Amino acid sequence: MSANSFPTLGLIALMAVAFYFLIMRPQRKRQQEMQRTMSALTPGTRVMTGSGVFGTVTAIGEKQAVLEISPGVELTVLKAAVTRVVGPADEDHPAEELVEDSPRPSPYDLDLPPTAADLGPNATDVTPSERAQEKGPGTDPSAKE
Repeated sequence: MSANSFPTLGLIALMAVAFYFLIMRPQRKRQQEMQRTMSALTPGTRVMTGSGVFGTVTAIGEKQAVLEISPGVELTVLKAAVTRVVGPADEDHPAEELVEDSPRPSPYDLDLPPTAADLGPNATDVTPSERAQEKGPGTDPSAKE
């Protein structure tokens, strides 16, 4: 080997070491942390999924977890979707503090478009024989002469 190849080999070795410390090692730590999170899941644990959904674990299986996201509403997710266990500081309003006392608007107070019933009769309300009577004889295209 020539003297010029030693710096090149040293640079390649330095890049391999940097690759290990910058990419491989942090990824391994994340995987271990995720494994610890999965093993710590028990019913009653408050968690957050990767998409930002908060819930309380109600049941845990080998591959899936059942989360109660609202009283009486359960969501089944893959265990891998659970990213972390959360505490009260992670949430704006923990589930225990949510109150259903806020007044809800009446449907009559909302600015909704008119329904079909508000618009009067439509084509489905009139049978073909009634249409023929309205137009007069001989104007119904479905009638055969």
